[in-house]
Amino acid sequence: MAACTTGPTVQETTTPEGKILQWESDDLLVIVSGIQPSYRRGDTIKVNLLVNNQSANTAQVRLRTRLLARGDQAVAEAEVAGLTVEGDDASNVDREIPVARSLPTGEYTLSVEVPPWKVDGREVGRPANLRSFVQIVDE
Repeated sequence: MAACTTGPTVQETTTPEGKILQWESDDLLVIVSGIQPSYRRGDTIKVNLLVNNQSANTAQVRLRTRLLARGDQAVAEAEVAGLTVEGDDASNVDREIPVARSLPTGEYTLSVEVPPWKVDGREVGRPANLRSFVQIVDE
């Protein structure tokens, strides 16, 4: 399942390499790739975040990647990624989230939050939250 809490919907596609989430709004396209359906305790969740700036101006975008338990409680997260993307260009960054060996098995949500971004120093865009369920299983 993919969901977007605000703004346009998130499209989810399943490929042999994993799930892909895509969200587009206000001249910004965000793609999250490499999401696996399950991870073992002790593994590292590795995803790629791509931001395509479809405007003519430079955009400064922050992306927050987290693993959430029930009630949207963060159990692990990667450092916030800050990207400066020139007009009509794209940039990407890899994110890694370690899955603790002590984390209980079960269903979790991988979340990539996109807060309003800046163009020419002004905050623009609506926030989004790209989400996908993942299973944490025994080692």
